[in-house]
Amino acid sequence: MEVQSVETRKLGLGREAVEQLAERFGEPDWFRERRLRAWETFENTPMPTLQDEEWRRTDVRRLKLDRFALPTEPGAGLAPETPPDHGSGYVRFVDGFPVQTELEQAAADQGVVLSTISEAAAGRPELIQKYLGALLPPEYGKFAALSDALGTGVFLYVPRNVQVELPIQVGTTMTAGGSAVFPRTLIVAEENTSVTLIERWHSEEHQTESLACGAVEVFTGVGANVRYVSVQEWGRNVWSFQAQKHALDRDAQNNSLTIALGGKFTKGNVEAELRQKGASCEMLGLYFGDESQFFDYHTVQDHAAPNCTSDLLFKGVMTGKSRAVFSGLIRVRPGSNKTDAYQTNRNLLLSDTSRADSIPNLEIETNDVKCSHGASIGPIDKEQLFYLMSRGLVKRDAERMIVDGFFDPIVKRIPLEGVRERLQEAVEQKMG
Repeated sequence: MEVQSVETRKLGLGREAVEQLAERFGEPDWFRERRLRAWETFENTPMPTLQDEEWRRTDVRRLKLDRFALPTEPGAGLAPETPPDHGSGYVRFVDGFPVQTELEQAAADQGVVLSTISEAAAGRPELIQKYLGALLPPEYGKFAALSDALGTGVFLYVPRNVQVELPIQVGTTMTAGGSAVFPRTLIVAEENTSVTLIERWHSEEHQTESLACGAVEVFTGVGANVRYVSVQEWGRNVWSFQAQKHALDRDAQNNSLTIALGGKFTKGNVEAELRQKGASCEMLGLYFGDESQFFDYHTVQDHAAPNCTSDLLFKGVMTGKSRAVFSGLIRVRPGSNKTDAYQTNRNLLLSDTSRADSIPNLEIETNDVKCSHGASIGPIDKEQLFYLMSRGLVKRDAERMIVDGFFDPIVKRIPLEGVRERLQEAVEQKMG
């Protein structure tokens, strides 16, 4: 039987879409009401403008939300598939619909839960009510409210003292232009646990603009170790908004890696709240823009307890007429003495028409801390380029080697070979 094109199977963004979404996934009444409250917040929250501090270099006036619609079923021609290195588990979404969920039996036997948020709302409501939206409530901003109202996504729960040895992967695909998807991720790792989740967002190239608006909330319990990796590879006509926030309890360790390669427009927020003593986080970011791509990242290292450590490194390469904006804040709250925090943003410009802006900030409200920040923006070092070309490399290969070396401190920390290989392919394509 011929499958109808996804282009003709869409539901405009609105209250009706929220209600139908809850009905479609069989969500309990309390969750439906939760969605509707988020929709009301979205409607009552003005669109950000250039007058807002966080958005003063980021113009969204050309974004018209009424152009986008929710697919009412997953696109055709995308059969469920499991990556060869899927690790301990795998969840796949197509156009906002879950089409595959797998969890290794050993993890399931230890009480690990890997499901959709809708399923967890029915099966584990006490966890969803406690954690979903606790870090990124609808009041966080207009796009957070939209994601809360229309979000579909994955829930990962690791009970106390469980170590998940291999990474869990999540894949989200958007199949047609004009679509809107709202990927949402909730990770709850209890005391003395260990887990890695790798998430990839992908779409093909479409002439019609699309929207991706998501949220990631990560709770790292006492003594727990959580690693979260996201790879954004949307098509070039996608507006992408993604908020990500991590909460760390006592002696917890959290590592996040944010990779952005695709999209027309990318606005990302990455925050870590070190809320109990002894917590430590590493926040890494990598973005590569070409043609007219735009990337804006706003980061926060929020030290709310003493004896905590945070280390942030974001690196970007820009070519063509692309542009990047980075704004980072280290906040040290009163009483958070013995804080050790670092923030670094480096940008490499490969063309005269590309641009990067970097705005590091410190907000320190206590004594006895070590905090530093740094930023750099500039072209490839001519002496390095000359040296490599004098050894027989053509200019393109010499530039590629320099870019590889620039990204290497971040790339080598990616915990999955398949992700590293895909990143290398993307860099090669952009430099071609």
